[in-house]
Amino acid sequence: MSEKILFSLENCIKCNQTKELLTDRDDIKIITYPHDINDWKDEDLIEARTHNVFEDLQKTAPILWIDGEKTIGYLRIRKWLQDNE
Repeated sequence: MSEKILFSLENCIKCNQTKELLTDRDDIKIITYPHDINDWKDEDLIEARTHNVFEDLQKTAPILWIDGEKTIGYLRIRKWLQDNE
């Protein structure tokens, strides 16, 4: 079984729209970090770096991470969800 994680930020319109698309999906873990990186805990930083999304989250969110492959942005994630129902 593949590991699927949605990395998102608080107070992010696109992240919230993406989470709404996932309400019926229990196969995707949702992780939400504070919008301001200065408010992140050490474990948040470690987790984001471990999954290689730290740099991306500083520029944009959300990010759907599936076994190391990243799909970045609401529109791309929505397309992935439509293609993988």
